[in-house]
Amino acid sequence: MSALKSPVEVLWTARYDYQPDWKLLKHDHEYFQLICFLSGSGQFALDHRDYPLSPGAVFLIKPNVRHGLTPTSLVKTLDVKFLVKDRGLLDSLASSVEMAIEKDMAIANLLEHIRREGEAGGVLYRQMCDALLVQILLHFLRLQNSPAPKPISLDTEGHFIADPVTQAAVDFVKQHYSEELGLGEIAKAAGKSDRYVRRRFEEFVGVSPMRYLLHYRIRKAQELILHSEHPLKEIADLVGFKTIHHFARAFHEVCGETPGSWRRRCHSGICKDVCINPEFSNTIWTVPSAGLKAS
Repeated sequence: MSALKSPVEVLWTARYDYQPDWKLLKHDHEYFQLICFLSGSGQFALDHRDYPLSPGAVFLIKPNVRHGLTPTSLVKTLDVKFLVKDRGLLDSLASSVEMAIEKDMAIANLLEHIRREGEAGGVLYRQMCDALLVQILLHFLRLQNSPAPKPISLDTEGHFIADPVTQAAVDFVKQHYSEELGLGEIAKAAGKSDRYVRRRFEEFVGVSPMRYLLHYRIRKAQELILHSEHPLKEIADLVGFKTIHHFARAFHEVCGETPGSWRRRCHSGICKDVCINPEFSNTIWTVPSAGLKAS
């Protein structure tokens, strides 16, 4: 498997919480870094500019460019440090903008996937992390064009949907998953009968519309558990479950554990360095703000 080559190499990743009484000192390094801000407020210094933080802000930090962070509230981030080996990709990143805003959390979800791959350390985990990073960088480069061209539809499980009826049903679920939905509402949105939509959905997606809805709700719940401080009861309501008990049963059915257990396991990895390249050593630049003022 050593013959597998990638245009990039992931060095390190982490999910960090920056407290408002701490600061990330300005520094630079010889590799690329991409940082995604999930929530919080403050200022991110990059080169000679200061950017106000907003959820969904993604920054590409190029080699030898100074950067730092001054939070004014709890700031949650996901980021990755990496090398680029492909000349074409290197040129594209070198000439790209340094900041973009994403609204669908595609980059954040891919970053979290890299972190989990790194923590698990399974077969070909480094190659998997590299492949995920390529997707992230392509997402970032595409965000530069505003308005971005509508991408080819992709369902939750990653299969291209060639059937317009199934696509209409999927789009409706993604837009209305937090509401009370049944097969009748989904079929009506797709303009066909319940039976027809169910048959086409199972043919093109592999599961029934209602099963897809359940999995999509659990996926959105995982995003909220991971990237917010909402109580589980509130998360259940936000993703379309009538009761916390129904939510807990569905979550356990899909994920094999309770929402509370999943949250504790995810939070145990916060502020934990995950070195994808075992030879990489990460330098800590975070210091208490009070100490800076005193000095």
